[in-house]
Amino acid sequence: MNFTRIEYFLAAAKYLNFTKAANVLYISQPSLSKQIALLEDELGVTLFNRLPRALQLTPAGKLLNYEFNRLMPEIDAITEKVKRLRDESIKTLFLGCVESIHLGTKASEAIRSYTSKSKDVEFFIERYDFETLNSKLTDGSIDIAFTISTEIGKMKDIVTVQVDERERYIIMSTEHRLAVKEDIKISDLRDEVFVLHGKAISQASSDDLIEVCAKYGFHPKIRYAHDIDALLDYVEFVDGIAFQDKSITENRLGRLKYFPTEEKKRFDLICMWKKGNKNPALKEFVAHFPNA
Repeated sequence: MNFTRIEYFLAAAKYLNFTKAANVLYISQPSLSKQIALLEDELGVTLFNRLPRALQLTPAGKLLNYEFNRLMPEIDAITEKVKRLRDESIKTLFLGCVESIHLGTKASEAIRSYTSKSKDVEFFIERYDFETLNSKLTDGSIDIAFTISTEIGKMKDIVTVQVDERERYIIMSTEHRLAVKEDIKISDLRDEVFVLHGKAISQASSDDLIEVCAKYGFHPKIRYAHDIDALLDYVEFVDGIAFQDKSITENRLGRLKYFPTEEKKRFDLICMWKKGNKNPALKEFVAHFPNA
Protein backbone atom coordinates (compact mmCIF):
# COMPACT_ATOMS: atom_id res chain seq x y z
CA MET A 1 0.00 0.00 0.00
CA ASN A 2 1.32 3.45 -0.86
CA PHE A 3 0.20 7.03 -0.32
CA THR A 4 -0.93 7.39 -3.91
CA ARG A 5 -3.44 4.58 -3.53
CA ILE A 6 -4.61 6.00 -0.23
CA GLU A 7 -5.15 9.40 -1.88
CA TYR A 8 -7.03 7.78 -4.76
CA PHE A 9 -9.22 5.75 -2.41
CA LEU A 10 -10.12 8.80 -0.30
CA ALA A 11 -11.10 10.77 -3.39
CA ALA A 12 -13.29 7.93 -4.66
CA ALA A 13 -14.87 7.57 -1.21
CA LYS A 14 -15.56 11.30 -1.05
CA TYR A 15 -17.23 11.64 -4.45
CA LEU A 16 -18.56 8.07 -4.78
CA ASN A 17 -17.93 8.41 -8.48
CA PHE A 18 -14.77 7.31 -10.27
CA THR A 19 -15.11 9.93 -13.02
CA LYS A 20 -15.51 12.87 -10.61
CA ALA A 21 -12.68 11.60 -8.42
CA ALA A 22 -10.40 11.10 -11.43
CA ASN A 23 -11.07 14.66 -12.61
CA VAL A 24 -10.13 16.06 -9.19
CA LEU A 25 -6.96 13.94 -9.17
CA TYR A 26 -6.09 14.89 -12.78
CA ILE A 27 -5.81 11.26 -13.86
CA SER A 28 -7.88 9.11 -16.20
CA GLN A 29 -10.88 7.21 -14.91
CA PRO A 30 -9.44 3.81 -16.00
CA SER A 31 -6.20 4.56 -14.09
CA LEU A 32 -8.15 5.34 -10.93
CA SER A 33 -10.31 2.24 -11.28
CA LYS A 34 -7.20 0.10 -11.72
CA GLN A 35 -5.53 1.50 -8.59
CA ILE A 36 -8.67 0.91 -6.51
CA ALA A 37 -8.86 -2.66 -7.81
CA LEU A 38 -5.19 -3.20 -6.90
CA LEU A 39 -5.88 -1.86 -3.40
CA GLU A 40 -8.82 -4.24 -3.02
CA ASP A 41 -6.64 -7.14 -4.17
CA GLU A 42 -3.93 -6.15 -1.69
CA LEU A 43 -6.39 -6.02 1.22
CA GLY A 44 -8.45 -8.99 0.12
CA VAL A 45 -11.75 -7.12 0.49
CA THR A 46 -14.19 -5.24 -1.72
CA LEU A 47 -14.20 -1.55 -0.87
CA PHE A 48 -16.91 -0.31 -3.24
CA ASN A 49 -20.11 -1.72 -4.60
CA ARG A 50 -20.14 -0.67 -8.28
CA LEU A 51 -23.72 0.46 -8.97
CA PRO A 52 -24.97 1.58 -12.43
CA ARG A 53 -24.82 5.29 -11.65
CA ALA A 54 -22.63 5.57 -8.55
CA LEU A 55 -20.37 3.87 -6.06
CA GLN A 56 -21.34 2.65 -2.62
CA LEU A 57 -18.89 1.99 0.18
CA THR A 58 -18.96 -1.52 1.59
CA PRO A 59 -18.56 -2.00 5.37
CA ALA A 60 -14.84 -2.57 4.77
CA GLY A 61 -14.71 0.56 2.64
CA LYS A 62 -16.46 2.62 5.33
CA LEU A 63 -13.99 1.43 7.94
CA LEU A 64 -10.98 2.15 5.74
CA ASN A 65 -12.35 5.58 4.85
CA TYR A 66 -12.88 6.39 8.54
CA GLU A 67 -9.41 5.23 9.59
CA PHE A 68 -7.57 6.92 6.73
CA ASN A 69 -9.39 10.22 7.38
CA ARG A 70 -8.48 9.94 11.05
CA LEU A 71 -4.80 9.38 10.25
CA MET A 72 -4.33 11.90 7.44
CA PRO A 73 -4.08 15.00 9.70
CA GLU A 74 -1.24 13.29 11.58
CA ILE A 75 0.53 12.43 8.32
CA ASP A 76 0.08 16.01 7.09
CA ALA A 77 1.49 17.33 10.38
CA ILE A 78 4.54 15.06 10.14
CA THR A 79 5.13 16.15 6.54
CA GLU A 80 4.90 19.81 7.54
CA LYS A 81 7.38 19.31 10.38
CA VAL A 82 9.92 17.73 8.03
CA LYS A 83 9.51 20.49 5.42
CA ARG A 84 10.15 23.14 8.05
CA LEU A 85 13.49 21.51 8.87
CA ARG A 86 14.94 21.66 5.37
CA ASP A 87 17.43 24.21 6.72
CA GLU A 88 19.76 21.98 8.76
CA SER A 89 20.96 24.95 10.82
CA ILE A 90 17.55 25.27 12.48
CA LYS A 91 17.42 24.08 16.09
CA THR A 92 14.45 21.99 17.23
CA LEU A 93 12.84 21.13 20.55
CA PHE A 94 10.20 18.42 20.84
CA LEU A 95 8.13 18.65 24.01
CA GLY A 96 5.65 16.01 25.14
CA CYS A 97 2.86 16.36 27.70
CA VAL A 98 0.54 13.86 29.32
CA GLU A 99 -2.89 14.08 27.70
CA SER A 100 -5.64 15.93 29.59
CA ILE A 101 -3.37 17.18 32.39
CA HIS A 102 -3.42 20.95 32.88
CA LEU A 103 0.17 22.16 32.96
CA GLY A 104 -0.44 25.00 35.39
CA THR A 105 1.11 28.45 35.67
CA LYS A 106 4.82 27.63 36.05
CA ALA A 107 5.03 25.27 33.08
CA SER A 108 2.86 27.50 30.89
CA GLU A 109 4.94 30.58 31.68
CA ALA A 110 8.17 28.69 31.01
CA ILE A 111 6.95 27.54 27.59
CA ARG A 112 5.62 30.99 26.71
CA SER A 113 8.84 32.70 27.80
CA TYR A 114 11.03 30.26 25.90
CA THR A 115 9.08 30.41 22.65
CA SER A 116 8.92 34.22 22.71
CA LYS A 117 12.69 34.53 23.08
CA SER A 118 13.91 31.59 21.00
CA LYS A 119 12.86 32.59 17.51
CA ASP A 120 15.60 30.44 15.98
CA VAL A 121 14.07 27.22 17.38
CA GLU A 122 11.30 25.15 15.81
CA PHE A 123 9.21 24.18 18.83
CA PHE A 124 6.78 21.23 18.73
CA ILE A 125 4.26 20.24 21.43
CA GLU A 126 2.54 16.85 21.44
CA ARG A 127 0.18 15.08 23.86
CA TYR A 128 0.38 11.36 24.67
CA ASP A 129 -0.79 8.81 27.20
CA PHE A 130 1.71 7.92 29.94
CA GLU A 131 3.19 4.84 28.28
CA THR A 132 3.66 6.48 24.88
CA LEU A 133 5.15 9.60 26.47
CA ASN A 134 7.71 7.57 28.41
CA SER A 135 8.53 5.49 25.34
CA LYS A 136 9.07 8.53 23.13
CA LEU A 137 11.34 10.14 25.70
CA THR A 138 13.34 6.93 25.99
CA ASP A 139 13.80 6.47 22.24
CA GLY A 140 14.61 10.15 21.67
CA SER A 141 11.49 11.08 19.70
CA ILE A 142 10.90 13.91 22.16
CA ASP A 143 13.48 15.92 24.09
CA ILE A 144 11.55 16.76 27.24
CA ALA A 145 8.29 15.71 28.86
CA PHE A 146 5.83 17.02 31.41
CA THR A 147 4.26 14.21 33.42
CA ILE A 148 3.18 13.19 36.91
CA SER A 149 5.83 11.96 39.35
CA THR A 150 4.04 8.67 40.05
CA GLU A 151 4.26 7.77 36.34
CA ILE A 152 8.03 7.55 36.05
CA GLY A 153 7.99 3.92 37.09
CA LYS A 154 11.35 2.22 36.50
CA MET A 155 12.66 4.60 33.85
CA LYS A 156 16.44 4.88 33.88
CA ASP A 157 18.94 7.58 32.96
CA ILE A 158 16.55 10.51 33.21
CA VAL A 159 16.74 13.88 34.94
CA THR A 160 13.61 15.17 36.68
CA VAL A 161 12.67 18.59 38.02
CA GLN A 162 9.61 19.35 40.11
CA VAL A 163 7.41 21.97 38.45
CA ASP A 164 4.29 22.03 40.66
CA GLU A 165 3.04 20.26 43.74
CA ARG A 166 -0.23 18.50 42.98
CA GLU A 167 -2.80 16.85 45.21
CA ARG A 168 -4.76 13.73 44.46
CA TYR A 169 -8.46 13.77 45.14
CA ILE A 170 -11.06 11.07 45.50
CA ILE A 171 -13.34 11.91 42.56
CA MET A 172 -16.85 10.59 42.05
CA SER A 173 -20.14 11.50 40.40
CA THR A 174 -22.37 13.94 42.26
CA GLU A 175 -24.97 11.14 41.94
CA HIS A 176 -22.81 8.54 43.69
CA ARG A 177 -24.31 7.24 46.95
CA LEU A 178 -21.21 8.42 48.87
CA ALA A 179 -21.32 11.93 47.43
CA VAL A 180 -23.68 13.11 50.20
CA LYS A 181 -20.92 12.67 52.78
CA GLU A 182 -18.86 15.63 53.98
CA ASP A 183 -15.67 13.63 54.24
CA ILE A 184 -14.42 10.35 52.80
CA LYS A 185 -11.43 8.26 53.78
CA ILE A 186 -9.65 5.84 51.48
CA SER A 187 -10.72 3.03 53.81
CA ASP A 188 -14.37 3.91 52.99
CA LEU A 189 -13.73 2.82 49.38
CA ARG A 190 -12.90 -0.84 49.91
CA ASP A 191 -16.14 -1.92 48.20
CA GLU A 192 -15.96 0.61 45.36
CA VAL A 193 -14.51 0.21 41.87
CA PHE A 194 -11.53 2.43 41.01
CA VAL A 195 -11.08 3.50 37.39
CA LEU A 196 -7.59 3.85 35.92
CA HIS A 197 -5.98 4.26 32.55
CA GLY A 198 -5.55 0.92 30.80
CA LYS A 199 -2.97 -1.21 32.59
CA ALA A 200 -0.80 -1.32 29.48
CA ILE A 201 -0.91 2.48 29.32
CA SER A 202 -0.11 3.17 32.95
CA GLN A 203 1.27 0.25 34.92
CA ALA A 204 2.76 2.72 37.39
CA SER A 205 -0.70 4.10 38.28
CA SER A 206 -2.01 0.61 38.90
CA ASP A 207 0.93 -0.31 41.12
CA ASP A 208 0.63 2.97 43.01
CA LEU A 209 -3.09 2.55 43.74
CA ILE A 210 -2.56 -1.02 44.97
CA GLU A 211 0.22 0.22 47.24
CA VAL A 212 -1.94 3.03 48.66
CA CYS A 213 -4.95 0.81 49.32
CA ALA A 214 -2.76 -1.83 50.96
CA LYS A 215 -1.92 0.74 53.66
CA TYR A 216 -5.63 0.80 54.53
CA GLY A 217 -6.05 -2.95 54.59
CA PHE A 218 -7.62 -3.83 51.26
CA HIS A 219 -6.88 -4.65 47.63
CA PRO A 220 -8.72 -2.31 45.24
CA LYS A 221 -11.22 -3.42 42.65
CA ILE A 222 -9.98 -1.85 39.41
CA ARG A 223 -11.59 -1.19 36.06
CA TYR A 224 -9.32 -0.02 33.24
CA ALA A 225 -10.33 2.66 30.75
CA HIS A 226 -8.82 3.23 27.31
CA ASP A 227 -8.30 6.96 27.80
CA ILE A 228 -9.08 9.90 30.10
CA ASP A 229 -12.50 10.57 28.59
CA ALA A 230 -13.56 6.95 29.05
CA LEU A 231 -12.19 7.02 32.60
CA LEU A 232 -14.33 10.05 33.43
CA ASP A 233 -17.35 8.46 31.75
CA TYR A 234 -17.05 5.49 34.10
CA VAL A 235 -16.81 7.88 37.05
CA GLU A 236 -19.72 10.06 35.98
CA PHE A 237 -22.13 7.41 34.70
CA VAL A 238 -21.13 4.06 36.21
CA ASP A 239 -20.26 5.11 39.79
CA GLY A 240 -16.53 4.50 39.42
CA ILE A 241 -14.00 6.20 41.67
CA ALA A 242 -11.00 8.13 40.37
CA PHE A 243 -7.92 8.90 42.45
CA GLN A 244 -6.48 11.71 40.39
CA ASP A 245 -5.39 15.29 40.01
CA LYS A 246 -8.40 17.62 39.66
CA SER A 247 -7.15 19.14 36.42
CA ILE A 248 -8.22 16.15 34.31
CA THR A 249 -11.88 16.93 35.07
CA GLU A 250 -12.09 20.58 34.03
CA ASN A 251 -14.62 19.88 31.27
CA ARG A 252 -17.01 18.18 33.74
CA LEU A 253 -17.32 20.76 36.48
CA GLY A 254 -20.58 20.51 38.37
CA ARG A 255 -21.01 16.83 37.58
CA LEU A 256 -18.27 15.45 39.81
CA LYS A 257 -17.48 15.79 43.49
CA TYR A 258 -13.99 15.97 44.98
CA PHE A 259 -12.78 14.82 48.38
CA PRO A 260 -9.29 15.62 49.71
CA THR A 261 -7.36 12.51 50.65
CA GLU A 262 -5.18 11.75 53.64
CA GLU A 263 -2.66 10.07 51.33
CA LYS A 264 0.43 12.30 51.21
CA LYS A 265 2.61 10.42 48.74
CA ARG A 266 4.18 12.84 46.27
CA PHE A 267 2.06 13.50 43.22
CA ASP A 268 3.85 16.33 41.48
CA LEU A 269 3.94 17.74 37.99
CA ILE A 270 7.51 17.24 36.80
CA CYS A 271 9.51 17.76 33.65
CA MET A 272 12.02 15.12 32.66
CA TRP A 273 14.63 14.53 30.00
CA LYS A 274 17.25 11.92 29.18
CA LYS A 275 20.72 12.18 30.60
CA GLY A 276 23.18 12.87 27.83
CA ASN A 277 20.73 14.73 25.57
CA LYS A 278 23.03 17.34 24.07
CA ASN A 279 20.36 19.33 22.23
CA PRO A 280 21.35 22.99 22.89
CA ALA A 281 17.68 24.00 22.70
CA LEU A 282 16.93 21.65 25.60
CA LYS A 283 19.61 23.26 27.74
CA GLU A 284 18.12 26.69 27.05
CA PHE A 285 14.61 25.48 27.91
CA VAL A 286 15.41 23.79 31.23
CA ALA A 287 17.20 26.96 32.36
CA HIS A 288 13.67 28.34 32.97
CA PHE A 289 13.37 25.99 35.95
CA PRO A 290 15.50 27.10 38.94
CA ASN A 291 15.98 23.55 40.26
CA ALA A 292 17.33 22.18 36.96
